[in-house]
Amino acid sequence: MEGVILGFYKDELKASQIYKRLAMKESDVKVKHQLEAFVKMEKRHAEFWKKLMESRGILPKEYKFRFAVLLYLLIRKVLGLRWTSRILELGENKAIREYYEYYKKGDLTEEEKEELKRIILDELAHEDFFKEEEQGIENNIRDIFLGMNDGLVEILSTVAGLTGLYMGKPRLVGISGLIVGLAGTLSMSIGTFISVKNQKDVKSFGIFRLRVLKELFNREEREEMEIENPLKSALFTGVFYLMGTAFIVYSFFIMKTAATALILSSLTAILVWIISGSIIALSSGLSVSKKVFEMIISGIGAAIITFGVGKVFSLL
Repeated sequence: MEGVILGFYKDELKASQIYKRLAMKESDVKVKHQLEAFVKMEKRHAEFWKKLMESRGILPKEYKFRFAVLLYLLIRKVLGLRWTSRILELGENKAIREYYEYYKKGDLTEEEKEELKRIILDELAHEDFFKEEEQGIENNIRDIFLGMNDGLVEILSTVAGLTGLYMGKPRLVGISGLIVGLAGTLSMSIGTFISVKNQKDVKSFGIFRLRVLKELFNREEREEMEIENPLKSALFTGVFYLMGTAFIVYSFFIMKTAATALILSSLTAILVWIISGSIIALSSGLSVSKKVFEMIISGIGAAIITFGVGKVFSLL
């Protein structure tokens, strides 16, 4: 049990040092103040675990997490604060579960339990600050990865089936995949535009309804009405569908056989799924490994099935 408490103490201390350096680098005054508040919060949490250890005869020392701090500063520079906060939140989500289990099973006094409850509440409230920043970005992420993933899965499945049929004609398979990809790009873009346009019309009337209630009847109803741009959503979806297509068909124009091209395309798709799945998971607070595994299995599974169908037709 002492090792568990020490782990909690070190995690909170590390988080406080990371938030402190992020605050020092932040230029936005509002965000800087919030990060500084996080520093104080994490230090308070670390102090709780430190006192808990001391009451049980354990003498903790101060730790410096220089490598972790430098790593998060690098992530902040490359990906921005939002993604950095998402990665930090994954650790905090884990902490919430562990703190809850310790609260239920740990040998704590009533006073210690009350303090731990406050710590859990602090951790639960951490992500609220970033919600405003995420509002519009979440829709773009959806459009980007909807288009990218559909392009990867559909075109990989298409070229896999054609490879089973035309094993010795990689250029024919590549051109066919490219044609299907262009058609899919148009289909996805138009479909997304119509879908988002319909949603926009419904939400626009909702906003009009709220304005009428407020102006004529002095009734104010609070309702979040974020309106997306149909053209922007269609553009994101279409461009990234086409990008997904390019990741698959390029190999058929440089390899000598369709089979080797399919293997290279599959490896490329897996790499893209690892990257995109990690980003989706981080942006949604999901398990990275679970999301990546889900995307790879579904994509490669579809390709294997269509390859088998193409092979059967080739034999027939």
